[in-house]
Amino acid sequence: MPVTSATIGMKATFSIGDGVDGGSTTYTKVGFEITTITSPGMTREAIDVTHLESEDDAREYIAGLLDTDPATIAFNYNASATDSLYAAMLAGKGDFRITFPNGVKMDFSGIAQSWKPGDPSTTTMAGEFTVKPSGIPTLTAAS
Repeated sequence: MPVTSATIGMKATFSIGDGVDGGSTTYTKVGFEITTITSPGMTREAIDVTHLESEDDAREYIAGLLDTDPATIAFNYNASATDSLYAAMLAGKGDFRITFPNGVKMDFSGIAQSWKPGDPSTTTMAGEFTVKPSGIPTLTAAS
């Protein structure tokens, strides 16, 4: 019986680049305790090109444009005047990186869509940040 190669996400990180639109050379890890990272997925539009002579009276499709799902991170918020996620939200766009536990990196440029600091309460102040990738994320092998 084969042994699984599945892993858990412990040690994954989320970082912000020093540039925008793919121009970053240095990435700085977000200073909060990240609790979850939802990586940007991709979908492809299916364009209906059915015509009156389509075989077997079946619809025909061609591949359309790719689109990306937003990336979202949840974190334990600790109020700071140097909150890098807040700065990214104000900047509107930037470069972002998810580093997976095995060292593979996913880089993407994107538009910051939401920043929610944690609400003061009797439990953990859980915050959330969402960014919509613009273009296709790139995967880079671990170095």
